Amino acid sequence: MIKIVEADEALMKDAEKLIKAVFPWMDLSEKMSFWMFRNRRNPVARVMMRFDGVSELLSMYVALNPGSREVCGTTGFYTCIKDEAEAYWLSWFCVAPELRGQGIGKQLLEFSIEKAKTDGKKFLRLYTSDDENEAEAQGLYEKYGFKAVGEEKKEYYTLIYRELRL
Repeated sequence: MIKIVEADEALMKDAEKLIKAVFPWMDLSEKMSFWMFRNRRNPVARVMMRFDGVSELLSMYVALNPGSREVCGTTGFYTCIKDEAEAYWLSWFCVAPELRGQGIGKQLLEFSIEKAKTDGKKFLRLYTSDDENEAEAQGLYEKYGFKAVGEEKKEYYTLIYRELRL
């Protein structure tokens, strides 16, 4: 059983390394999200978030391998200006490729769903892509009831927007 904890500065650096390896195609605003998470109280970061449609960067959580501080997965939450009262958006949900298939993603997703419910949200939303690196995640999202609600074509992939009614 993994341990899920809120990321401190050291764990955030390890989470960032994992996420950069899992999502090599990040756009500039996605790359900046880690700086914004670490500096979310900074006025410049807050302006950047608003420009991106984000009202609040809430928390980043990491899954740690039992008996160590090795980050093996991540999840986080943010709110968007357009739907902040009703929804959390899942941020940087991923599992280390070499550890997939061991239930880590399931535990992280269950944690995320429970957190959104506990905080009184009506929806948990996310965006993912049709990139082959995210194929296993698609099945997991569908198993937990996340419905595809929109798509957006990019140069090398298609973004898929999903939501779960809580």
